[in-house]
Amino acid sequence: MSRRDRSSGRSGIGDFSDPALISTLTTWLGASGASELEISTKDGHALKIVLAPDASPVRHRDEAQDAASSVLEGRAVKAPLAGVFRDRHPGGFGPGPLAGEDRTLEAGDIAGFVEVGPILIPVIAPATALVAGVHARAGELIGYGDPVLTMEHA
Repeated sequence: MSRRDRSSGRSGIGDFSDPALISTLTTWLGASGASELEISTKDGHALKIVLAPDASPVRHRDEAQDAASSVLEGRAVKAPLAGVFRDRHPGGFGPGPLAGEDRTLEAGDIAGFVEVGPILIPVIAPATALVAGVHARAGELIGYGDPVLTMEHA
């Protein structure tokens, strides 16, 4: 996908009928926990994706806790995709970073976000554990699978 062309005001998101684009957006939508996405451009192109209630791959907090009970100490939490790391929501929720060293996160808590254009994908804690180290800095470009933070059992 290309960047927005600011000089002409046109969206460079690509062809809305491209199966690869639709698949990528659907995956991001499911990972975000949302069930619906609608994108429209000034030139009249539009795309709307609605996930069925049972189609979301996102696990609930209790399920994430059960599945992550065997997490090893010192486990790295990795970026779900490439983009710009945000240590807090850009809307300004909360006074500081979502995850910091020596802070305990519950399974399913949001530890940060990966920003790709106008879309925010949460980085989710896989288990209840103590944050031992934060490896990604706010505003830093990170790649898919890059370690964002390390968690250790408290």
